[in-house]
Amino acid sequence: MSKIQSQVIPELHTAEESTQLSPHINPPDSAVPAKNQHPVVNSGRNSKVRKKGFTVLEVLVSLSILVLTLMALYQSFSTSIFVLSSTTNLWKAMSHAQNELLKSERATISPPVSLSQGEFELEHPMNGFNWKKHVSDTTPLPGIRVRQVNYLLSWNEGENVYTYDADIYVNPN
Repeated sequence: MSKIQSQVIPELHTAEESTQLSPHINPPDSAVPAKNQHPVVNSGRNSKVRKKGFTVLEVLVSLSILVLTLMALYQSFSTSIFVLSSTTNLWKAMSHAQNELLKSERATISPPVSLSQGEFELEHPMNGFNWKKHVSDTTPLPGIRVRQVNYLLSWNEGENVYTYDADIYVNPN
């Protein structure tokens, strides 16, 4: 005959203790709370247990705000660089044109009537600019004759062509 052995299982208090004694016997999840879990059953929205971390929606909203902010900063930065470049080129053109006209004004002999133009050399500080100097006689009032010196500078910025020109009037004699 065979002998039947009986085994007495003590009363279990936690899920961990049950797996240590007998790995084949697991109590239902809702019957035995875990060590760090509150005995209130998790019932969705009204749960008193707060999970830590961010939801996918919160992460997407924060990333969207970050992307919009970075795009605005980039646009502002690129606009500032363009304005700085344009201002620098305009300042260079104004200074150079005024210096050239000052040479004509201070000359002891009036410049001859002429039209000349060209580009600046690579080593010149005005490299990338084109110049045009037009000297002509004009009579703004009857009986009054003056010599007009016009100096024009032009340069490219992207797809646009910008110009700066200035005039001076000198005695033709």
